[in-house]
Amino acid sequence: MWRRVSLLVLGLIVSASDSDARLRKKITPKPYTPKYSSIVMDAETGQILHNEDADGIRHPASLTKMMTLYMAFEALREGRITLGTRLPVSARASRQAPSKLGLVPGETISLKAAILGLVTKSANDAAVVVAEHLGGSEEAFARKMTQKARALGMRTTVFKNASGLPNPSQITSARDMAVLSRALYRDYPNQYKYFSLRSFFYKGTEHRNHNHLLGKVQGVDGIKTGFIGASGFNLAASAVRATNSNQRRRLITVVMGGPNRHWRDRRVTELFETYFARNGAHRDVPIIDDTQLNDMIAEYEDEQEVLQEISYESIDTTSHSTPDIDSLLHEAIHEDIPIATQTCQYTPDNEPKALPANWSRPTAPSSPSKKTFSKRTIQLTTVSNEKKAKAIARDAIKKIGYGKVNVHKVKRGKKTLYAPQVTGIPAPQANGACKMLTGKCIVLA
Repeated sequence: MWRRVSLLVLGLIVSASDSDARLRKKITPKPYTPKYSSIVMDAETGQILHNEDADGIRHPASLTKMMTLYMAFEALREGRITLGTRLPVSARASRQAPSKLGLVPGETISLKAAILGLVTKSANDAAVVVAEHLGGSEEAFARKMTQKARALGMRTTVFKNASGLPNPSQITSARDMAVLSRALYRDYPNQYKYFSLRSFFYKGTEHRNHNHLLGKVQGVDGIKTGFIGASGFNLAASAVRATNSNQRRRLITVVMGGPNRHWRDRRVTELFETYFARNGAHRDVPIIDDTQLNDMIAEYEDEQEVLQEISYESIDTTSHSTPDIDSLLHEAIHEDIPIATQTCQYTPDNEPKALPANWSRPTAPSSPSKKTFSKRTIQLTTVSNEKKAKAIARDAIKKIGYGKVNVHKVKRGKKTLYAPQVTGIPAPQANGACKMLTGKCIVLA
């Protein structure tokens, strides 16, 4: 009797376990793979000159901070805040993942310093400080950001935070980011100049701008980089050049989903050169040539620099579910967001003047240790000529942005074949590098 009961219970447990396993299998989220998209817009007319999946849904990463800055500039214009306003730092703001200024709970930072931290360091702690001051909470501020996006004509963007740190429900498109870039230049031309700043000092530390096209590509004067694991490498950039008729022409280029920073920067440069040339603009600075490319590759040979590049805007290594776009857009469009709620009005009375006498400075959070990745080699289609194999490997490096040329000899009977290889690729980027190349490509351990 007891044996039959035990077997029955065991059968029920196994059945339940099988059912749970099937249920887990059904709801396992589909990984989100960053996809490339780009757009080139005439900043004066809004005309679209280039469109490659520009309306495809993407994650903005730190391009989000452009809207945070737009909201701050709007508050400045309306007199709700000044550049000298001291913004209190909350514990929540100080806990944000890098990049950050290392703000400590209880201290204050001026709005101007916060703005400079956003445009150069892409500081996530500063973004939350601004959001909490202007919106009451970051969540409320993000709702206002989405509302402002709709008012500017950004049709698919939904903001969930002020920094761009990973949130699968935070979505945008290359077109929307171009619209926002144009709005910043059009509506706040004086504040837009902040985006051209190469670096700024805060508490004795120099923070360099992540936009490496500044000073390297003719006419580029902003605007913002972005990167998380789910987005790939993003860049919204603006450049102005003189045309043959001695008029100034400004273009905005947005590239999203790049496999690495160098590839992204090169692609933005190519798009600028192509569309300025088509519209009769002078080009004093040549497109990146092989010598410059070799310099870029040399930079990437240092693994620590690669790791810094991967992490500098807070890489997220977890898988993301494919966002439910329809429900997100419905929520953003139909959610009731009162315009006048949760606005923090600046007056001298509510500016923090001094810290309490019994306040002690908390220990600043230590920086996370850099994550180390092993290197991988990618191998391309074998050929019968060693010189050709080297040329194929060099062409591959030009496309993916970094790596070293190697040729592997393969003996097949009396015949010798040569396999082009690119070595020194960080493991997380190896598969993405292969996808960028045409023809056969395999990743070797």
